Amino acid sequence: MTDVQPILDALQKPEIVILRKRHYREYDTYFSFQDPEQGYLRYREDHFVDDNNEVYNVRSRLTLVGIREFNYPQAVLLSRSRYYAPAGQGLRFYREYFKPVSEREVEKDRLRFLVEFKGTEFFINIDDVHQPALGKFLEVKCRTWSRQDANRKAALATELIELLGASPAETSSSDYIQMVKSI
Repeated sequence: MTDVQPILDALQKPEIVILRKRHYREYDTYFSFQDPEQGYLRYREDHFVDDNNEVYNVRSRLTLVGIREFNYPQAVLLSRSRYYAPAGQGLRFYREYFKPVSEREVEKDRLRFLVEFKGTEFFINIDDVHQPALGKFLEVKCRTWSRQDANRKAALATELIELLGASPAETSSSDYIQMVKSI
């Protein structure tokens, strides 16, 4: 995206109910391993930002990001986070403990909305990726529990993307880590 304002304006449409809004600065370090089937381990620092642009809280998390499971039409992607937990140690500890074969870093500013659309909760992320300078992105996510549920939510996600004024034809199924690896 080049301009996030039309997306922010579209979030005010009556079909969308905003349940929660957060602003973060996120600092991600992705560890990759010898066997690519293991996926990636992401160490993330979330800096919570208030309305005055001040950081008021910081949390760290680990996520083992699985490989892609299925691609739906319009670049809707089903993937799996296989492990998710608070990171009780600093980045150096995890680097020394897991001994990754490579690391990639991504820094971004994120506006995150939890919304309800047609009776289903979605997370809408508006990201400005600073490091590396990838630009601005709209991401629509939701949790799913079965293939049938995933099929229904993939169709709803496409509807929601269109309602937000974005074009499903311009979507990408690449994660940030894949974009970073390609530059």
